Amino acid sequence: MSKSQNSLIESCFHNEVSRRDFFDRLLKAGITGAIAAVVPTAVFAASPPPTQNNWRNCRKCSTLFFNGYRKGRCPAGGAHSGDNRNYKITYNSSGPGQRDWRFCNKCDAMFFDGYANKGVCPAGGTHFAQGYNFTLRFDAQAIGEPDWRFCNKCEVIFFNRDSNVGVCAAGEGHVAQGYHFVLDDTVRID
Repeated sequence: MSKSQNSLIESCFHNEVSRRDFFDRLLKAGITGAIAAVVPTAVFAASPPPTQNNWRNCRKCSTLFFNGYRKGRCPAGGAHSGDNRNYKITYNSSGPGQRDWRFCNKCDAMFFDGYANKGVCPAGGTHFAQGYNFTLRFDAQAIGEPDWRFCNKCEVIFFNRDSNVGVCAAGEGHVAQGYHFVLDDTVRID
């Protein structure tokens, strides 16, 4: 029995507490102790938001695509071809960053699903959102590789370093607009 439970019992006997009040107090102390014993304090601590890795930069079009299924359709022709970086992307998060980035079920690229227009998909028509709602960081505290941008023509995220703007599904190269995103590339490729 804990020290607080002992002092509760002693105070009840010395202060002539009714039997009903005694059992009410004992029950409250027991419930509090049981909760403290069963529920670890880590449950109450903020856990990090979930992430999904296996996102890659396509060597041919500079678009971020999911490398876990079929490699999708690349606007430069054929399937996407991943480089040697593995990006993990946060999803279902209320934390910092821009939400509404989605996986396109037709081309496997990540596109911005926050506008009524869903961009231009290399598999035809517009992008089709499926799966998680991703959040991309653009602030100074973000960890990873900078220089990722939104293309205002096809609405995908693409790597925009060294004036290589890749191949856009809407024609010619991507056109950067908006935030300078930072993608977490700290996951190793096995």
